[in-house]
Amino acid sequence: MNIFRTFLDSSLAAQTIMAILAIFSIWSWAIFLKKLFDFSKIKKMSKRFMSTYRFHQHTKELKNMGPLLNDNPYGRILKNGLEEFGRLKVGRRITSSEQTPHGAPGLAMEELSDNIRLAMDRIKISEIAELEKSLPALGTFVSVSPFLGLLGTVWGIMQAFLDIRLRGSAHITIVAPGISDALITTVYGLLVAIPALIFYNIFRARVNNYGAELDQFINEVFAKLRKELLFQQ
Repeated sequence: MNIFRTFLDSSLAAQTIMAILAIFSIWSWAIFLKKLFDFSKIKKMSKRFMSTYRFHQHTKELKNMGPLLNDNPYGRILKNGLEEFGRLKVGRRITSSEQTPHGAPGLAMEELSDNIRLAMDRIKISEIAELEKSLPALGTFVSVSPFLGLLGTVWGIMQAFLDIRLRGSAHITIVAPGISDALITTVYGLLVAIPALIFYNIFRARVNNYGAELDQFINEVFAKLRKELLFQQ
């Protein structure tokens, strides 16, 4: 079956629906290719960051990782955590120099140390939001495309019955155009919805996995910075 030839032979209503579906299809494939490139780039940069991060355990060494703190989500999370750690450490020195009850500065720092996690969580949320861009569009294509195809189907069948009523005959040459419009729009709708659904599920799973990896990294960095904040002078 030549769907392009069928498109040219279809009614204006069916052609309009198929044109919209064709735009959805091109759009969904563009999102797919863009997301593949984005995830590939992030994976490459994150792998380079982690290979360097494992050899820099001290806080001062982590601060000197340079561009690696800016070109990937892990680095940006670590950078924000280190900045909050630095602010709390300065605050600790100021508090310790004041006349306060014994143990109060330590207790205050223990409570404020959660700010390090919160600072990193804020960056994680923004990074995940960036990765999720365009996924709502894919979800929309998945939901809307079959309904547009169904609209074309109902329209074509309705047109076929109208032709039967007007001409007083149910000959195949009368009902065939309407039935053809009905079937081709359904095909177009499925051709758009099925790949879009696959793309959406693939990237949704990747985003969820990446979010879990970032959470694990945040927990690791937080434990390290909190320990240094509370127990080192």
